[in-house]
Amino acid sequence: MGSDVAKETAGDRVYYAVKASAIAYEFRQGRRIYMEPIAEKLGVSTTPVREALNRLAAEGLVIKAPRKGFIALTLNADKLLGHYELTKLLLMHELEALDANARRRLPQYEPIANILFKLNRSQISNAGTLAGYTGLIFRELASLGRNRHVIRSVDRANDHLYYIRTIECTHFQDVRTQLIGLCELLLGGHCEELLKTLERYHDTRMELLPDMLELARSRSR
Repeated sequence: MGSDVAKETAGDRVYYAVKASAIAYEFRQGRRIYMEPIAEKLGVSTTPVREALNRLAAEGLVIKAPRKGFIALTLNADKLLGHYELTKLLLMHELEALDANARRRLPQYEPIANILFKLNRSQISNAGTLAGYTGLIFRELASLGRNRHVIRSVDRANDHLYYIRTIECTHFQDVRTQLIGLCELLLGGHCEELLKTLERYHDTRMELLPDMLELARSRSR
């Protein structure tokens, strides 16, 4: 039993490490992902790396190509736009569907309070950290409706949007302030204003997506 747990934990460690590289677009876009360098870096055999890549392929985070192995994703404007639109629609739907009792409980929503505490504790300059907090906030907003399918969809969108959000965090100077504002609106019970702010947040991102993609391409040159 103990060995099974250890094996599962080791497999998960490899999975999360490979996933972190995939969503950060550290693999060359559109190119084959070679397992041997990853295995050597992580100090494991290629077996858990292959298993991790198979999981990521099932999640749409890498491409499994017959006779070619695994291929890294290429940034795609239409797909990213779709993830923005889906996140916006799902979050607004979940908030609008909250009944009066649920809205009254918003000021006691501990997960968002914990995130707000961390955001207020210190100035955060790392783009990856801010992008991670963005995804975490949206996941908690999705969790308000307790619909696991919505939560899973937002999680998936968060993974696909992580890298472009890191670009946004280097372009927009007020991302941390915006995230703090979202948390404060929810904890203040200002649901209608939160809905409007979420809508503006996503509309702005979608409008500026071409610029963000150009910044992303300039990084890889």
